[in-house]
Amino acid sequence: MVERCGGAARPDPFADLLPTAAWRMPVAWQQMAVPGPPPGFALTHAEMNAAAPLARFHRRTIALLDCAGGNGDRLALVDKAIPHAKLDLMLSEASARDKPGPCDVAPVTGRVLWRTGLELVRFVSDPEVMARFGLAGGLLHLALNCDPNTRDRESVQAAKQFHLHLLYWTAAELAPLAAARSGPRAADHDVRTRRQLLDPLTFAGARLVAALLKDVDLGVAGAELLDCDDAAVAAGTRPTGAVIRLPGWHVLGDAAFEDLIRRLHRRLDAAAGVLREVFTGSAAVPAPWQRLPLRARADTMAAIAGLDLPAPVQDALGRLAAALRDLPAPVLARLRAGPAEPRKHLMTLNAPSYSLNLHAPIRNTAATPVAAAREVFLSIQPKLFSGTGGAGLLWLDGVPSVRIRRGVGAFSHDDWRARTDWQRAFALHNAAALEALLGPGCEQVRRFADCDRGWV
Repeated sequence: MVERCGGAARPDPFADLLPTAAWRMPVAWQQMAVPGPPPGFALTHAEMNAAAPLARFHRRTIALLDCAGGNGDRLALVDKAIPHAKLDLMLSEASARDKPGPCDVAPVTGRVLWRTGLELVRFVSDPEVMARFGLAGGLLHLALNCDPNTRDRESVQAAKQFHLHLLYWTAAELAPLAAARSGPRAADHDVRTRRQLLDPLTFAGARLVAALLKDVDLGVAGAELLDCDDAAVAAGTRPTGAVIRLPGWHVLGDAAFEDLIRRLHRRLDAAAGVLREVFTGSAAVPAPWQRLPLRARADTMAAIAGLDLPAPVQDALGRLAAALRDLPAPVLARLRAGPAEPRKHLMTLNAPSYSLNLHAPIRNTAATPVAAAREVFLSIQPKLFSGTGGAGLLWLDGVPSVRIRRGVGAFSHDDWRARTDWQRAFALHNAAALEALLGPGCEQVRRFADCDRGWV
């Protein structure tokens, strides 16, 4: 495949990493547009530049959850500054120092985070809640991004706190996706756009992660690592990434699930160090605005051959080695001083960089509430280039790659008030559900006053 630029054809060096089925994937690059907050609730300059999370969140904190025995961990249930959906929330670790990954917080903190996700599933499945807030026919996703080492270019985890996106799209918001299923395919986009909507590691990375997890005891009863299926991904019946099928949402309430996520991260982190050494000769994470020089191709290929990985995965890594190029210091300096788009196109993320996504492939209705789903997909998607995380670029309603365009216009004050009513109702539900885990650690749920004061 080639990119047209000023009349000249520019080859896509990563084209060989994508299977034939990928080019036929329907993608929704423009269809899903979500307004931003009313003008009075937009981030202030001080909030955007605040170092401490709670200073950034101070108008948006709905509830604080102190995790006893959690090494000072503190979770904030937050009204999003730039929403991914009309009805969404974020649960973020809010300590003064960065705690970006599952292993940087105490087990109890992870349990509270995943239990909150479970409680959102239960909350939106309640028939009275569904009727009160117009939720029938909607879709729910839980998304987590982990990218602790990318601290230069735009990253899938911009703020380096362990956090979970709690996302719910109504039937009205999902309606534009119906046309996307018969609309443009991945092959219809230029190389620059395609690298964002279809990261080069979409398929090869899924096989790598699946191989890394093949001998892992998942430790969750009924959980199963699925074989990779490119055709199912392209058809929209399977999310991108390595997929673990869970027997239902209830497992999020078990300590075993928190432990699984912790062990998954350790495995991915260890593999990242091995692969850095394979490609660069050093397992070290590069300093910001640097990329380690690549090894000679023959040395890299020999190192790949020595890895305990299936032959197809070794072959994919060899094709990745053929596509990657060094970024000399002058080029990095220009990228650093220039706009974001060239950085997102040319500068790799620093592994481990991945998105986790949880969803059940059913619409939420009174007859089939999402909580009743008998299978839930946990997908693990490595990222190489994309600066968009798993809450902004995801499988949605049978479309394999959907970009959420955020901040398109602004919600009306009435719509924002309806959003905050839903958020507060969930926060009260969640506080009651977490009492056994947190005891007095769950502070009083706040109320939304107005855009100037926020949640007080």
